[in-house]
Amino acid sequence: MADASWGNCKNCRFFAANGDEPGAEEVQSCNQPELKQYALVVSGDSGCNAYEARTGETVPTYEEPAPSMN
Repeated sequence: MADASWGNCKNCRFFAANGDEPGAEEVQSCNQPELKQYALVVSGDSGCNAYEARTGETVPTYEEPAPSMN
């Protein structure tokens, strides 16, 4: 997988958004080349470590959430 930072899908260039500013609740497919084969459908608030910022975006980086201790 790409060597990228963790981030939310709504700001990722691979999120198949309908507009320039997708919302947290928007649900679209993920077009990251190595993940596309899985036909992932994700919300804008979803995130992963294959994140790449959209062109022209100045988006803060996020830390990957800690695993839950259930």
